[in-house]
Order: sequence, then C-alpha cells, then structure tokens
Amino acid sequence: MEEGNIDRDRIVDGHLVDDDFFCPVCQCLLWKPCACSKCRHLFCRKCLYTWLENPNSGRRCPFRCEPFEEQDCSLSIQSRLNCLYIHCRNLEFGCTQTLSYNSLEQHENVDCEYLSKRCSECDQLVLMSRMDEHCEMPGLCVPHPVKCTACQTYIEKLVFKDHFHECFLNRMITLDIQTTMNHEQGASSIWLRTILCGLNAINLLEQQRRFSPVPTDLIGVDAVRQARERRCGFFYHMFMMLTFVLANGFKAPFFILAFSAIGLVQCATVILIMYGFFLVRMRAHIYRGCYVIMLISYILTYGILLLFRFVSDSLIIYLLGLFSFLYGCSNRLISMELFEMHPMFHMTKINIALYCAVLLTIKILLLLCRFYYWYIPIYLTAGITAWINFSIAFHTKPASRHTTT
Repeated sequence: MEEGNIDRDRIVDGHLVDDDFFCPVCQCLLWKPCACSKCRHLFCRKCLYTWLENPNSGRRCPFRCEPFEEQDCSLSIQSRLNCLYIHCRNLEFGCTQTLSYNSLEQHENVDCEYLSKRCSECDQLVLMSRMDEHCEMPGLCVPHPVKCTACQTYIEKLVFKDHFHECFLNRMITLDIQTTMNHEQGASSIWLRTILCGLNAINLLEQQRRFSPVPTDLIGVDAVRQARERRCGFFYHMFMMLTFVLANGFKAPFFILAFSAIGLVQCATVILIMYGFFLVRMRAHIYRGCYVIMLISYILTYGILLLFRFVSDSLIIYLLGLFSFLYGCSNRLISMELFEMHPMFHMTKINIALYCAVLLTIKILLLLCRFYYWYIPIYLTAGITAWINFSIAFHTKPASRHTTT
C-alpha cells in the first residue's frame, strides 16, 4: 500500500479527527505509526525512516530530540485509528467502498475491483490494467524532475543521467583537490587520498539513492543491492554478482578486468597488513622472529620452486585470474553504478586488449622467475629473502621507537 497518502478528505467525518492523528512530516493520516520516546510525537514509520536516512538529520527526530529512540505506538492510539473509516483510494476509478483503518490495506492491494498502482515515474495513481498504456502513450506519463545531490538542483529525468555523471565527476574532482590541500604529499598521502576518494564516491551515491534511483543502464543492479542490504551469505552474494556480470554481457570484459584489479589490490593489502603485523611481532620477540623469518624465507623459496616444477604457467595464470576475479566480486562496498561512470566502461575492445596485455605480462614475469630459478642457486635466493626481511625489520625499528617516545 502507498504509505502516507490518506489525507483528511478520504476519511469519513475527517473534520472531526484530531490533528494529533496526522503525521507532522507528510501531513497525512498516520500509517503504521511509531513515536519518539522522548517527545512522544507520532510519525508514519516510513516518513520517520526516510527522515533518519537523511545525513543532515543527525539521527534526531523531526522535533530535534537527541539521541533518537523509537517507540511503538500506544494501544489506545492504535485502537482509535482502527475506529476510523476511509474511502478507498480508487474512488476516482469507480470503487465506492468505505473500509475500516485496519482492513484498508488488504482491500486496496488485493480485494478491490479497481486495483491501482502509483507510477514510479510521474507519481500518478493508475489502474494496473492500464499501466502499460499509461507508460507507452505520449503525454500521459510526465516524469517528475529528479534532485541531483551533487549540485542540489532539480533536473528533468530524460537528461538526468548525463547530468549526474558529469556533475558527479566534477564533484569528485573538487573533493580530491580539497583532500590534496589538506594532506601532505607522499606515498601514504596517495593511499589516503585514494581511500577518501572511494569513500566520497560511495557517500555521494548513497545520498542520491535516498532521493531517487541512481541513473544506470546496468541490468541486475537492484538485485545485487538488495542482496547486500539483506546481508545475504557469501555464496548467494557471489551468485548474484556472477549473474550481474553475465546479464551485462557486452560489458563483461570491463567487469572482469575491474573485479580482477580490485581482487589483486585487496589481496596485496591483506598481505601487507599481515606482513606489518608479522614485523611488529618479530620486534617484540626478536629471537623467535629470527627463526620465523628463516622459516618463511625457506618456505617461500622452495615453495615457489616446487610450484614451478609441478604446475604449468597456463594453470598458474588461470588460477590467479580466477581467484582475483572472485575475490574482487566478494567486495560488498563498491557500488555497481560507479563502474558505469568509468571512462573505459564503453571501450570493450580496449578492455579485452588490456586484459590480454596483463595476462601476457604475467606470462613474461613467470618466465623470468623460471629463468632466475634455473640459473641462481636456491640457497642464494633463500639467503637474499631472509636478508631483505631482516633489513626491513631493522630499518623500521628505529622509526617505531621514535614515534612512541
């Protein structure tokens, strides 16, 4: 049922209904009401949740009670609402029935002879039997302007997609410049700027999604987002992501390349974090750390040698590509709409060529590694690996002492 649409004119003897039974947000009769535990004001549940989702609300109720705590509507209020009789919303289509408050939803959604639905484009109430005619016939459906959260202006829906993409990119450039001015240059600053840029992009998309659907031509975006909102299991999420990639078949090369890159970055980040944790533990237990470094160096050296001896380059490349792609698909933070704004999104041939170039580069690196292990003694490789680990631990130790003093 359309929530928050019961105005006073639809209520039998509506002029006798107290103003306290009307939502202060939408000014309509309370529907599925809830209350603020501090000020006791009543709101439609949908109106209140929409209000709280606005980042400017500060998690306060519309009457500025802070912190907000939701409370169920009292039984006395609910019983008085149930005593009201309301005209069916399909009165203009021919339905003359008057229903009690608690039976209105069942009637309007299931039992009414004139079932209707509100058009998502123009917000008009339309008979479900004539919805196709309403959408297809010129002049019947006039879409409402859509608010762009990047520039806070209302844009016609027909041109909103191009406007939002351009406005979004300009906004991201502005935020990146501000971030650069607020942070010093350096390797750590570049990583910080990259992270902040990603967070800003996700935040802008979430703000836009609260007002209207983010414009996209991708198939299956809503299904992926709903699966994430329900916090579905890992395998179901992976199934939805693979379905999404296959549904957008012509853009599959871009998604394979993008998700593989994301997976490799995630994997490298995890390895660096684990290596940093290992260095910290090694400094805390120096002797134990030395043994562990020697053991890890031995495993890395001889493990890679055994890998090259029993596994072909083609299988290594295949497993690496599959792992990086699936690991990238497991990321639940990246919005699918972001991909459509990438400059290479529509360059299918370039994406295929770039992916092939990456595979060729990996093949060359594997050949160089095989060449290295073929000519360099294995004990020398183990010694070099251990020396590198000791050097990194030795050079990072004074810095950590300096920061703690």
